[in-house]
Amino acid sequence: MQTTSYSLRSLLETVEAGRLTIPRFQRAFVWREADVQRLVDSIARSYPIGSLLLLEKNPELDLASRRIDAELRASDDLNAADASSPIDEDSYILDGQQRITSLARVFLNAGLQRAYYFDLKTILEQFRSESFAWIRTRRRKTRPQRLEGNRLLRADLALDQKKASLYINEYVEDSPDFRDYGRHRKWEAIAEINGIFETMRKYDIPVVTLEQDRGIEAICRVFETINSTGTRLTTFDLAVARFFPNPDLRELWEEALTDYPLLRQFGVDGERVLQVLYLVIATKNGRSADLSRGKLLDLRSDQLEKHWELSVRMLASTYSWAQAQGARPRPSGGRGTLPNEMILVAIAAVKALFHVNSIKEVFSGHVIRRWYFSHILQKGFSSRASNYQIGQFFNELSKYVRDNVPPAIRGVSDLSVDDIQRLKPSDVRYRGLLNIFAMTAQQDLLTGDMITSESDLDDHHIYPHNAAKKYGLDKDALNSICNRIPILASKNRSLGEGYPHEYFGDLAQKAQADGTIDGLKRRLRDCMIPGDPNEPDWSNLFSIENFHTFALRRAELIRHRVKEIIGTALQED
Repeated sequence: MQTTSYSLRSLLETVEAGRLTIPRFQRAFVWREADVQRLVDSIARSYPIGSLLLLEKNPELDLASRRIDAELRASDDLNAADASSPIDEDSYILDGQQRITSLARVFLNAGLQRAYYFDLKTILEQFRSESFAWIRTRRRKTRPQRLEGNRLLRADLALDQKKASLYINEYVEDSPDFRDYGRHRKWEAIAEINGIFETMRKYDIPVVTLEQDRGIEAICRVFETINSTGTRLTTFDLAVARFFPNPDLRELWEEALTDYPLLRQFGVDGERVLQVLYLVIATKNGRSADLSRGKLLDLRSDQLEKHWELSVRMLASTYSWAQAQGARPRPSGGRGTLPNEMILVAIAAVKALFHVNSIKEVFSGHVIRRWYFSHILQKGFSSRASNYQIGQFFNELSKYVRDNVPPAIRGVSDLSVDDIQRLKPSDVRYRGLLNIFAMTAQQDLLTGDMITSESDLDDHHIYPHNAAKKYGLDKDALNSICNRIPILASKNRSLGEGYPHEYFGDLAQKAQADGTIDGLKRRLRDCMIPGDPNEPDWSNLFSIENFHTFALRRAELIRHRVKEIIGTALQED
């Protein structure tokens, strides 16, 4: 890694020579005009603007890239000054795209729609007050060097000392804006503007360059650590740039999301397809299930093109299978109820390896369901399994399909009635239990409306939040899984801070009057709500005084439901 600095002028020479390009995994230029103005103002005041991070281009890591988002054109002044580049090798911009593009648009007169000008009069009036109002833009096709009676000087000319000095002198000496200035005051004004422009000409920008021999893992680590936006560089981002244009993975992935909207609903990353694809190819070639970034990026273009469609289709069918096990896509701004997506990668890869038609019965049977829930209900089970775990899952399931050796059903401990009463949303097992709720609850408990994959559900508190403050109920107990149930969002909003002894009582009375009590009893059973609504005092079970009794009985019902699914894997208390 090399750390050095280049003057603003030298950096612009490199940009104009086309020696800095942006990898395709980088986002587009998004800075607003005020961001650009603030950057230029900081340079004029010699404030630090942060270092740039570059990667030397390497034939062994050839990333598809694009030019800087600016209308670069030959600049007589810069090219005449020095046709060579201060950066010896062509480089990718890993961090600093927004800043470099902004500088090119301003100081190379390369704005896409607007040209930047420096207001010489405003510099004298407001520069000392830390204002950047002196940096202005104009929408003009011709982009003249000066506007408004020579008061506005095109920004790129500020780097040309001779021309800038001449134009500043002409403006101050001849403009009626300085009619009341004496000779010495005019000289002071000229010197002040020239001094600010000279600061920009001498401004140095720190640059960190990663050498060609850096491995892909090191590149990703440095990018994630230094990137000022906090954007994570994913393996799929790198693959898009690595293989473009044959194939164009970004375009293929967008087509996949269109063809299989469930993948978009679950927020699936394109890297999952690469993992499925690699597991299939590695197995066929007798290699281990190593899902490191380097291995995924070592895939060949012909392998991607051959196996892409099948891998996508099997991944989509696996998410559909997970949805049948109660997983729900993440709502807008939420995280959904999918307990673990990496375990699905292993399932999808096995389906792609052996082809789904020959093993359809295997993945619709109880063995895989028990195996799946025995993992996601483990205490401390990560919501994002490691690459090693994915390989282990894949090997287990492959043996099951190929050799009829059932996968190991892990014993589930730490899920006693007491544990369930303390289970909160931060625990991955909470999401696992929500999946179990969703598998059997086909109708909304309160309305009887059918719940579909498109239904907008809320994680409803049976006893409301304010019961902690109003009646002294324990906050942790109120937030536990025993006091939660998924219901239609519209019904949840209408309930507000209602209490269950009231709305459950009303529900029972209405069902008895309508003759739909059997349907209500079925929905209560599906949602693991204790008691019989036919009993006159059933709603009393949900009084404030009986909260802990209710929580205990519901925990018992939840545990019984878990046992129905995973059988003897659920260990005794």
